[in-house]
Amino acid sequence: MKRKEPHHRRGKKKKKSKRQKIPTTEDTSKESVEDKNDMEPLVESVKEKIASAGPSEGTLSDWLNPSHPTFWKDLKDNWSRVPKKTRGLLAIENNSLVSKQSQEIIHPFFTTSDDHCETAPEAYSDIACILKSIALKLNKTPKDLAIYDPFYCNGAVVRNLSSLGFDNVYNQCEDFYSLKSFPQHDVLLTNPPYSADHLQHLMKFAKSNNKPCLLLMPNYVYGKSYYEPEYNFVIPKRRYFYWTPKGLRPKDKTQNHVSALGIRTSPFVSFWYINVSSLQTADDLKKLYKSQGTCYFAENYDEIPQGVALKTVKE
Repeated sequence: MKRKEPHHRRGKKKKKSKRQKIPTTEDTSKESVEDKNDMEPLVESVKEKIASAGPSEGTLSDWLNPSHPTFWKDLKDNWSRVPKKTRGLLAIENNSLVSKQSQEIIHPFFTTSDDHCETAPEAYSDIACILKSIALKLNKTPKDLAIYDPFYCNGAVVRNLSSLGFDNVYNQCEDFYSLKSFPQHDVLLTNPPYSADHLQHLMKFAKSNNKPCLLLMPNYVYGKSYYEPEYNFVIPKRRYFYWTPKGLRPKDKTQNHVSALGIRTSPFVSFWYINVSSLQTADDLKKLYKSQGTCYFAENYDEIPQGVALKTVKE
């Protein structure tokens, strides 16, 4: 005998589940064609830039990197819409650009590969307030303040300072030691080579130059016999890293961390040696850094924080 179903269940129809429409090959190919057509002007712009970009204008990876000075926002926003095959072809063309830019970095003077270290952008941000203050004292705008960096690596100093509003920066691929005259400038600002006797020569030049100077040097410099105690210090709360442009250091001397800025290195604890006494007192500088969150100001080496200071002051 068949068992009867309860009355409330009889005649009840099952609801059909709504299935999401799966795109057909025709749909996806149509979208792909539309994206391709929409992206053609941007792709052509990228190709043109790859064909003409110089060493200071970055590469494809730089243009897609929001933290890089040459960041290309429109390209980043639309990169996922560029067809995959086209992205691959652009990457291949970009490899030739990277190779070309590396070959173009030729220094017409003797260099040591370990000295090829560009200053990180954040290091310039830490002393931008001093540069702006100097410009104000000289009745100039930041973009007109004449800054001279005598040591050339790959021109990053110009890009980094320009991003902070300082457009009048002289940093050319020339031999500083062979110059008989120097460009007109308001400020000497540099991260010099640390090898051989470059630091000694720089200290002598800074003294005879008689201009405000901001020198990014290792912590051991103030313990050397050639150091004269006439500098204040701006010290980062986080250690500065440096970036060796691709192609300027042998592979066996590189670390694993590579970014659009180059190959990261940080061989020494370093900070800014500041002498702007002709325009500003130590008290003036202290006021600038009173609320600074990224670095400390020290009037002399006795005020340098532990962990950064040397145990012995003089060698």
